[in-house]
Amino acid sequence: MISLKDQDRFDGSNKVQMLIDAVGERFSDNYSSTGASVLVRVLDNDQVVTKEVASEYKSNTTKPKPGLRRQPQWLVWNGLFY
Repeated sequence: MISLKDQDRFDGSNKVQMLIDAVGERFSDNYSSTGASVLVRVLDNDQVVTKEVASEYKSNTTKPKPGLRRQPQWLVWNGLFY
């Protein structure tokens, strides 16, 4: 997958800035045990830091796993904006 930084240069989009502006936002995260995470920080190495949050739905997976996780920028961008 092409990095968002390279894609921004190629097509004039501003996806990295969109991620920076979305820090603190909740998004649908298929790789989270609860199905939801919050964007904590955007890193310079084409990754972001996320934290699992409690599920909005009543299920067996309402308790988030503790700690922070690194994920690719493009994957989190898709969860937030696509």
